[in-house]
Amino acid sequence: LQTALKMNVNLNTRRTMSCSQHFPKLIELLLNSGLQFLRFASTSDLFGSHCLRILNYIVAVVAIALCSWPLINKILPPKSNPEVYLASSSIYSNAVLIPNPEIENIYLYLVFPSGEALNPFDEGMAHYVEHLAWLSAFENTREFKNSHSNAWTNLFSTGYWLKTTESDLNSDLQRLLSVSSPLRVETDFALQERDIVLREYDYRFAEQPLYPIIRDMDTALYGKGTLARSVIGEPPIIAQYSLDIAEELHRESHVLSEATLLVYGNMTESRFESTLASLPGAAGSKPVADGSTSGWVEDGLIIDRDSLSLTNLSADTYIYRKLTPFVSCDAPVQCLMLLQIVENVLNSSLPGGLAGPLKFEQFVARSFSLQIELIANKYVEISVTAYPDSDISLDELENTFKSTLLETLETGLTQETFERVLARIEGGLNSVIDRDRPSYNLDLVLGQLMSGRTIHSLSDQKNALKNIRLEDVNILLDSLLNEGREVTRLINAKG
Repeated sequence: LQTALKMNVNLNTRRTMSCSQHFPKLIELLLNSGLQFLRFASTSDLFGSHCLRILNYIVAVVAIALCSWPLINKILPPKSNPEVYLASSSIYSNAVLIPNPEIENIYLYLVFPSGEALNPFDEGMAHYVEHLAWLSAFENTREFKNSHSNAWTNLFSTGYWLKTTESDLNSDLQRLLSVSSPLRVETDFALQERDIVLREYDYRFAEQPLYPIIRDMDTALYGKGTLARSVIGEPPIIAQYSLDIAEELHRESHVLSEATLLVYGNMTESRFESTLASLPGAAGSKPVADGSTSGWVEDGLIIDRDSLSLTNLSADTYIYRKLTPFVSCDAPVQCLMLLQIVENVLNSSLPGGLAGPLKFEQFVARSFSLQIELIANKYVEISVTAYPDSDISLDELENTFKSTLLETLETGLTQETFERVLARIEGGLNSVIDRDRPSYNLDLVLGQLMSGRTIHSLSDQKNALKNIRLEDVNILLDSLLNEGREVTRLINAKG
């Protein structure tokens, strides 16, 4: 009897092993209870004849529990995402931890949702304020002991980061938070920094022949909207920056209650929460960011097409940009994955893609790149840069590009193309090994914060991708046919 019981237990244990991975403690509890009962029963003539039947009852209970788990999981409250941990904070709008026990250091990021698009003062002033705030926080010196620190400004955000260790965490975090304190810079120092911004402009753009054209396209595409503003500004304006105005913008834009603190590295959730609890409260201020996207783009439809010649350009260049209202979807992460599918298809040589007709069939483009950007969850911008093949004019390139794009937008994708590109993206997400998941999530979350979007993780991307259907993609493609603001430049290389 004991031999038979052992065989039965082993067989049923093997049958349940694959399912028990979801909740091994429950399986272990039930099977151990069964074994204990059987040991008792095997010594009793009264119960011995019923042992196999009772064991089958135990196995049945295990099977029912396994099959009921998906329903139970839906009823139970959702667990915190272990990849991206959000903690409550009385200081920040958001406090986010991305733990990575495999690295020694800790990286601190402080992101304010106020970039150049929300700057009501001189163009580029948000970038100048970022310089002054960073220098003010780090004691007006470029010789701060932690050289691994920097800052950024774009249209949507201003952010600061530094690399620290467990032993220096509290002091370095306090130092980072001090970028929101009133500026502590002398007028002469502020003037020196103004000159540095001018040199930065020259370094970035003096040798970029296409930069003036891109800026001209920004103005045409966004009109009088604030998205047309230059993040760095223009030299005549930079030269007139005022410290008083910079201090005023700093007070309005660097408000901790609007900011997100992001921590990445070797830190536990409990350590993160205790660190947050130890931080002193911050004085409030009226933020410049109000969450509104009104005024970012000028109302009205335009079609602006121009041909021009440019010296110091290495090759003829075609640039096309179009801005259309965004067709909303269920969740921000699903919207972004939907756009990623469309961008992937259009850049490919799959049926419906541009690479086949432009590069490999009609040979009109030597190379091209296409990007689709979601702006403020309100607009979709499609941008294309292409270079004509030998003996192909810019007009010929444009005609082939527009006719191919129009056909795809009108007819949509086939099920086969949709499944192939979906498999590509899923394969890319699944290829992120466990060791690299934290760094992947860091890049992902930081990118969302910098763009003023809702944050999400790798797991969120995977789940969103499962919910996208071919119909969703084709609805988005069809929406890109809508009239919008369209700007085209055909640039001939001269000399």
